[in-house]
Parts: sequence; C-alpha cells; structure tokens
Amino acid sequence: MARIPDPSIPDFGAEWDQEWEKGLFARALERVSQQIDERQFQIFDLYVTKGWPAGRVAKMLGVSVARVYLTKHRVAALLKKEVRRLEKMAEQALKKTD
Repeated sequence: MARIPDPSIPDFGAEWDQEWEKGLFARALERVSQQIDERQFQIFDLYVTKGWPAGRVAKMLGVSVARVYLTKHRVAALLKKEVRRLEKMAEQALKKTD
C-alpha cells in the first residue's frame, strides 16, 4: 500500500522535467538563431514558435509558402542537432560530478 502513489500529491519530477526540456529548447533555439540568417529565424519563429499559418508568414515576409516550409524543415533539423549536443554536454557534466 505504501508503494502506491497518492494521486493528490503533485508529481514534482514531471514538472521539473518539463522545465528542463523548456530550458534546453530555449538554449538550443538561441544558439541556432545565432548560426542562421536573421530572415530564416524570423520565418521559423513566426511559423513554428508563434504558430502563424504558413500563408500568413509568407505574405508578411514576402516569401513563398514553399520557402516557409523549407525553412521550417532546415531550422528544425539544426535545432534537433543542437538539442542532442546540449543533452550530451549535460550528461557528460553529470558523469564528472559522480
């Protein structure tokens, strides 16, 4: 009976994990934004981060809808790579403290 979690007690581990992932994503996004053209970042930010429709982003920035999709694909790939790199760095830092 003692091993059954009490549903009335919040799961602080899950909350911490969500904050960690948010911070990791924010750091990766910051680093990627420094590696790419400002216009590419603007397209990605409006379309992915802010959730604007591709047509609206294209019209606002004077690019084609295909360009919006292509930019999203390319920047997302860079972002995934950067997240993996930051995760590896964090793992290595934890190993050093053990």
